[in-house]
Amino acid sequence: MGRVLGISLGIACLLAAGLNAKADEVVQPLNGQWVVVELVEDGNVVPKEAIPEWLPSGGRMDIADGAIIFTSHIDGKKHATLYSIDSTRYPQIITLTKQDMTVVKGIFKQEGQKLYVCLSAPNVPTPPPAFASEPGSKQVLMVMQRAAATPPVTAANPNPAPPAHPAALVVTDSEVARMLIGTWQYDDSFGALIIQFRGDGTYSTTRSVEQLRMFKEVFIETPLSNGTWRVQKGQIVFNVLAALYADRVGQTFSFSVRSISATDFIFVDYLGRVGRATRIK
Repeated sequence: MGRVLGISLGIACLLAAGLNAKADEVVQPLNGQWVVVELVEDGNVVPKEAIPEWLPSGGRMDIADGAIIFTSHIDGKKHATLYSIDSTRYPQIITLTKQDMTVVKGIFKQEGQKLYVCLSAPNVPTPPPAFASEPGSKQVLMVMQRAAATPPVTAANPNPAPPAHPAALVVTDSEVARMLIGTWQYDDSFGALIIQFRGDGTYSTTRSVEQLRMFKEVFIETPLSNGTWRVQKGQIVFNVLAALYADRVGQTFSFSVRSISATDFIFVDYLGRVGRATRIK
């Protein structure tokens, strides 16, 4: 019996060593610095210029053996997320453990200098079934590009260029205000929220909800609020003068603008939620 047990333990050790060696073969090529070049969150495509502001890492991270390290642009501190890999599955599974012990499951694949990662929502026990981020899935799909090595300092190159770092477009408050004028739509779980910014500093919001009436789908539009707006220090400040819900009247709400273009803008609302609105007029 002891001989059989010894043989079994020996086989187990050999198998474990083989799995560890296989995992090492996967982990080693991941080491280095990476830049997120494409990002889709819950079905929403994040514009490339907004990625550095969207992600706490600024879109750049270092992968070392068993850890993902980045410096947050929010608090200026260095953070580390531990990871482990199951290389016996395809797609290969990655498990992230954050500093607050939140666990995130995902799948990944490396193709040349690009790394494809798809993550489930935090604490969901299973990884995504495929590399996709459909609306309502709560999944995040990102494509990372290996960062080019920084050229060494030499006599011919005393001031090496900093590594490429995609940056969000910086605009002034007056430019943001000018670009906001028009009608925008934000889609959420309740339907479509329509907001009209007028050049005279007033706004109005309408909720559009799809309903089934007489065997026909129709859109019901309900006025929600109106009041005044202004842009101050990168924030849209709303003063509510009239509203469907009485407790909103007289209130002030601020939304931070993360990115804005002629067709869409990304914001953080007063509850800390990130959203994306699209211009419709």
